Amino acid sequence: MKRIKLLIVEDEDRSLVRYRNYIDEYQGGMTIAATAMNYQEAVEAFDNNRIDCIFTDIVIPGGDGLQFIEYVRDKNWQGPFVVISGYDKFSYAQRAIKLGVTDYLLKPIFKNEYFKMLDKIRLSMGETSPVENKYRDPSLPAFITKAMDYVEHNYDGEIQLSDVASRSGVSTAHLSSSFTKYLGISFVDFVRYYRIQVVISLLQTSPVNCSLNDIAEKTGFCDASYLNHCFKKQMGITPRKYQLEYYAQTKQEGDAPER
Repeated sequence: MKRIKLLIVEDEDRSLVRYRNYIDEYQGGMTIAATAMNYQEAVEAFDNNRIDCIFTDIVIPGGDGLQFIEYVRDKNWQGPFVVISGYDKFSYAQRAIKLGVTDYLLKPIFKNEYFKMLDKIRLSMGETSPVENKYRDPSLPAFITKAMDYVEHNYDGEIQLSDVASRSGVSTAHLSSSFTKYLGISFVDFVRYYRIQVVISLLQTSPVNCSLNDIAEKTGFCDASYLNHCFKKQMGITPRKYQLEYYAQTKQEGDAPER
């Protein structure tokens, strides 16, 4: 399976080491192709490597991260950018949005937030969101689209129907009945469905000895036991058996899992 190659632009040694450790622990099909600690190194790293995704700080020696984004965009590179900055300035965020960044995060970045951002990157790169695959329809009411967006961005935590309804601007009862009416699935089942799709993506890009408890934690399931129960109910097979069968098939094409 194709691994997503990252370029990390960060001038603080401790932050760079921490991000590298996060990515190693994540086990989600990502690898650091290059790092840079100043503007010139960033330009050279981009020019000399095939990069799929870029993480950059705002303030870097010899220039700034937004200037680097402009340089890369001028090269017609359309991959995802993530800005990680210690500066909470609206002008920075506004300029970053205009340059098409995928995310703008403020330091310090903790592991769960970093993992969630990595999930978002993976799903945006060739692994289309499960919502897009099966349930997205431009004719859906806006409040249902808002509810699905909320699930897509908060699947790793507790999701209460009442909270989602409030954020979507409708009553709990109306959101519940509308999900069944328009999508043919209850809201609770939709949340479970979405989480399972993310689990599948993680299983396809993780080593065969990866921790199912870790995957359960990343995807909003309380533990591996509950994940196994929900996965088997939806897929008819356990997560581990699915992963082994998936890699047995892809191995024939020269894409064996890492151990």
